[in-house]
Amino acid sequence: MTQARQWTMRDLWAFVALLITSIVAFLPAWKELVTEILRREDNGYILIVPFVAGYLAWIRRSRFRYIRRRPSLSGVSLIVCAAGLAWIGAETDTRVATHLAAILGLVACFIVLAGFAVLRQLAPVFLALLFLIPVPGEIRRAIAGPLQQLAVIVTHDVLSLVGVPSEREGIRILIDQKEILVGEACDGMRMVFALALTFFAFVFSIPLRTQARVILLLASPFVALLCNMVRLVATGFAYAFSTTQFAEEMHDVAGWLMLPLAIVLLQGIVRFMRWLDLPVYTWRFLQA
Repeated sequence: MTQARQWTMRDLWAFVALLITSIVAFLPAWKELVTEILRREDNGYILIVPFVAGYLAWIRRSRFRYIRRRPSLSGVSLIVCAAGLAWIGAETDTRVATHLAAILGLVACFIVLAGFAVLRQLAPVFLALLFLIPVPGEIRRAIAGPLQQLAVIVTHDVLSLVGVPSEREGIRILIDQKEILVGEACDGMRMVFALALTFFAFVFSIPLRTQARVILLLASPFVALLCNMVRLVATGFAYAFSTTQFAEEMHDVAGWLMLPLAIVLLQGIVRFMRWLDLPVYTWRFLQA
């Protein structure tokens, strides 16, 4: 095994060359990924994935001192696996396999020069890259169906509870003869994966204990549902007491406000766990 040593400028240039080679080797997959982002509005959240990965790497910058140059043949093996996965994706027309192969190619560049130690130190950064893979249509439809039904039922019940007369017809809600296609326009599909990325970034951006991270990840779907309910009810009020144009604008703005609301709710869960005197943060954070 090659002895570990400090990084030099020559090593950095070699790393850049490996990254460029990997991108060129899997260029069709990267082109297809860009096409998916431009073609589907639901994939817009992918644009912020590199920034999330960069942020997670930045807050872990102190760990770079423990990463030494240690060339490993395991990285070469991973490159071979990525190439095989890309071939399978092309032969079976499985886009997930093709995109995953491109990401594995990038990860392999780190392992070739630094070994698996880089994975131990920066695991959340590499996991964040998985959000680059567009969610297959089958999974989208499986998520959209329940969200549509829940959106219609909750919006109608809440509006009726506060005295706003409304009628529910399938995936439509009628308010003062105004038709709201809650199931299609407000099912949360455009933001659900952005919320998932937000949850991931929050959970791995603060030094939490493993148990606390598991609790927050398990609570994330319920937080997402709560955020979406708040958005839907606000949109329903806008349709009831304002113009259609304002209501549509309100719907778009409320969608982005779901992200800070989700962070506030997650922070509330952390504070509640601390109030219960549960071990939440690591000792390093408490001593800082």
